[in-house]
Amino acid sequence: MGSKQIRIGQLIAPFGPGSIYTDRRGVPHIVAGLDHWFMRWDQALGKMIPCSNRSEFERFEPRLSALLHVDRFCLPPDYRHVRRGGTAPPNALLNIPSLRFPRWYRHTKTGALRRFNLHSALIDRPQGGGRWQPVRFVSVCAAGHIGEFPWKEWISCQCLGDGNLVLTDRGGSELSSIKVECSSCPKGSPGQRGRNLAGTTVKPDVQNGEQSAFQKARINCLGDRPWLGEDATESACDQPLIGALINQTNLYFPCTVSAIALPDVQLQDDAVAKLRAEIEQDPGNLGVAKTLWIMGNRVGTIALIQSGLTDRGIACESEQVGAALESLFAPTPTIPSGAATPADPETELLTFRRAEFNVIRNNIDELERVPDLRVISTTVPAELAPWIAKVNLVERLRETRVFYGFDRIEPNRSPLAGMPGSAMHQLFRKPPVQRQESWLPAVEVFGEGIYLELREDHLIDWRNAHAAWLNNRLDDSFIARLSGVFQTLPPLAAANHAWASRYLLVHSLAHILINQLVFECGYSTASLRERLYISDDPIAPMAGILVYTAAGDSEGTLGGLVRLGRPDRLGPVMQRAIGRASWCSADPVCSENLGGQGSKLANLAACHACVLLPETSCETINQGLDRAMVVGLPDAREHGFMSPLLADAYMLA
Repeated sequence: MGSKQIRIGQLIAPFGPGSIYTDRRGVPHIVAGLDHWFMRWDQALGKMIPCSNRSEFERFEPRLSALLHVDRFCLPPDYRHVRRGGTAPPNALLNIPSLRFPRWYRHTKTGALRRFNLHSALIDRPQGGGRWQPVRFVSVCAAGHIGEFPWKEWISCQCLGDGNLVLTDRGGSELSSIKVECSSCPKGSPGQRGRNLAGTTVKPDVQNGEQSAFQKARINCLGDRPWLGEDATESACDQPLIGALINQTNLYFPCTVSAIALPDVQLQDDAVAKLRAEIEQDPGNLGVAKTLWIMGNRVGTIALIQSGLTDRGIACESEQVGAALESLFAPTPTIPSGAATPADPETELLTFRRAEFNVIRNNIDELERVPDLRVISTTVPAELAPWIAKVNLVERLRETRVFYGFDRIEPNRSPLAGMPGSAMHQLFRKPPVQRQESWLPAVEVFGEGIYLELREDHLIDWRNAHAAWLNNRLDDSFIARLSGVFQTLPPLAAANHAWASRYLLVHSLAHILINQLVFECGYSTASLRERLYISDDPIAPMAGILVYTAAGDSEGTLGGLVRLGRPDRLGPVMQRAIGRASWCSADPVCSENLGGQGSKLANLAACHACVLLPETSCETINQGLDRAMVVGLPDAREHGFMSPLLADAYMLA
């Protein structure tokens, strides 16, 4: 297809493989699957060939590899021009292909429909004026398939080929005002009479036996996967096919997971720890080394890495290299001494998040040993001491964000189920056979942040003191909806009031703090992110918040966020944040308990006028919020966890 510019980070979300990207000319394309990545066009051969050296794009994150069951991750390739008469840089002319989708186009003057080639880069200009414009409709199913709108089948057109279809739009607000017909069908036939599009986009209630409009017309999903190329269809799909507008937000839900790089906290040998950090700086050798290691060739792995280190002027013993690789390729992270072990079993994702909690709440200030994570403990401001147990300044962090698939119509409540097979099947036309060949796209970002941890004793006292109010505000149906949002990482056991109140409190406080920090630190709201550590386990509870910003530059960010975590700055910032959150321009409606707000009714007192953030800043896409947990209600301030701060906040306002 033609050239289009897109940021590398956007290829993880929201424009990963299988998504529809509309360029600045208004032409929609579907981003190609991973088989098509790391390929370039060879003019002499007249075909696409693999890049010369993919290893420079490879990255390794042991925790994510263990979680997703894949060997490695690859950064999307950046496009490198070749200057006329100049030498081509390594991996020049790599791009991410996209395919024309939908292929049906409508003539703006006559309404005629015509189907173009999936790979065609140019559309011919019609004679007699007008132009070809992509149609607005496609068909999708909940299994992730997406295809052309079944124009011929919808009107029962029996013509050979594509027929002579005409799409007319009377300009109404309903789909009944849009009609498709075939001018070649016999007079009086269903195709000649045509049919409007009413009902085609309605999602049926399958559990109650409803059928979609297409099912009633005996039109089934064909398993189309155009992002993988021509004829990349699966066997017939049993999911109901429905129509959809090309710009609907539920056409694509990217599945992503991220991890903060953690050190091996049990590694006592400083020389080995420094050596591990050096090995991680050479992803090219590391890719081959990991393959050899998995195959059991430890001697060959050590020799390869040792040779690479020697070439870089780093002297080392083979025993030290072996110990560093043992630490680097360990399947599970080590647990810091003194970290509590949960009493109850936890979900895989919650265990994954707990590993970060156990490390980031401690002081880590050894740049040579741990170059990608620097955490400095600081004093909790006196005015926040009744509620905040710990404040850490995260001066440097490295986050790896991975894309591992997508959903359509509705997000999957168990997105990791079936990994890695589900991702390999969805993203590759020819999935890798061996694990050491498996990979997923990822981006690395570097940044800074502030870590806060609530006082567990005060949280329990607050919950006990306001138990009646909490039980009344959080009914069982609301808790069920909240725990149904998989990003909240609910407990394996049935969610209860203790977990729900804790989650709403910590999550809402994170949003309240971010909304104030943007006025103080110089970053926009969309530049800040939250990372929540929440569990009501009786032995190992969590109530932590990491507010951070990150960018693709390996030098990280500017430090303005970390400075606001200092004792003399954080106290006034938090007081102003609490003061702002106590009032919403949509009150009293926003604060009223009407059974829930938001797309999944998993919010209470939360709207765009008070605590909602850009979706990229929130882990749950703005689900699971209630500022009343933090500041109470307009007529009942005493119920808020941090309501006593309000008096001081109003003095600062």
